[in-house]
Amino acid sequence: MTRPVESEPDMARNVTIEMDEGFLADLRKVFDVETDEEAVREAAMRLAMYVRRQEFIDDIKSGEIDLQYDVRNEHGEGASAA
Repeated sequence: MTRPVESEPDMARNVTIEMDEGFLADLRKVFDVETDEEAVREAAMRLAMYVRRQEFIDDIKSGEIDLQYDVRNEHGEGASAA
């Protein structure tokens, strides 16, 4: 499955959300941070990284990414004569 390349956002966005205080306290404890903002940011970043890892694993399982392929074995344009 080919995914479009997403560029990094040019600047941060502020988003207001309502969350249960107990849930936020749990996040602060799990991620060992002091503020709700740090806790939510860490949770969002870790989830995004998890999703990307899962997509990579799925691509390997589907054969889209071949871990056996070694470009150094290719002979052709740009190959060194050494």
